[in-house]
Amino acid sequence: MKNLKKITCALTAAALSLSLAACGSSGSGSGSVSSAPSSTGSGDKTIVVGTSNFTEVNILGELYTELIEANTDYTVDQRFGLAGAAVCFDALEQGSIDMFVEYTGTALMNLLAQPMNTDKDVVWQTVSDMMMKDHNIYTSAPLGFNNTYVMSVKPETAEAYGLTTLSDLIEKSPELRLGCTVEFIQREDCLPLLESQYNAEFKDVTGLDASLRYTAIENDEVDVVDAFATDALLSKLGLTMLEDDLNFFPPYYAVNFSDKALVDGDPQLAETLALLDGTLNEETMAAMNAKVDVDGMDAKDVAHDFLVEQGLIEG
Repeated sequence: MKNLKKITCALTAAALSLSLAACGSSGSGSGSVSSAPSSTGSGDKTIVVGTSNFTEVNILGELYTELIEANTDYTVDQRFGLAGAAVCFDALEQGSIDMFVEYTGTALMNLLAQPMNTDKDVVWQTVSDMMMKDHNIYTSAPLGFNNTYVMSVKPETAEAYGLTTLSDLIEKSPELRLGCTVEFIQREDCLPLLESQYNAEFKDVTGLDASLRYTAIENDEVDVVDAFATDALLSKLGLTMLEDDLNFFPPYYAVNFSDKALVDGDPQLAETLALLDGTLNEETMAAMNAKVDVDGMDAKDVAHDFLVEQGLIEG
């Protein structure tokens, strides 16, 4: 018999304030976006860079912002803090923004309604082909890191229950409390599939806001969390990441989606956007996230430092 899933209302005012503070946005920061042209009446050229509403994509948005302004004659209008991938996707299709960063697995299943696939190359190619053919959207090469799900526990929990892999976790799931995002509970390729395909049956399941699940495991309110590979708090809390020996989770490689006509019409812009392709691995992205979420740096400063270190802009 499946456990009762408690979907906790964890979007407290404090957590919301933290989330908005982490955006580092000079744009509207709202959950929706109004129509905005890509050039002004005075002849000035403007590109609208959009992002969703969490630290990582805001850092990536800042990277593209500075690269564009340093290497082209465009001015960037930032529309950061939009309410998720679907809002960004709609805004790009409607011409309200010109580009945004998202993840291949999210694009495949959530934006394009395609079945899950765990082959990273097949996923990227499918997304690229469908975005181009059906939506006139250009998909960049992967930026380099895979921000996929990684089930994580405290080291003492891993030792006590003999946990090193996802298979181990499933076997011991009746003895463990899972704290995860509500999305992880609801998405058919996440907890429901673990339960139906592998007979996972956690002792208790609690739905939490993404940031609060780390507080919950730190306070021993849950035993397991659905982390992401580049989450800053993974290293800060010293959590043990369990190997996905089942190849269960799909790939979530970061890519940049941009207006095809805009990129095709400006080779210099296309070259500039391609400068980030393949430059980021999981460790680098996690370290940049930590500088914002743990050390309190501004996302703009973190992005600038990275570009200087990589020799992509002058200091």
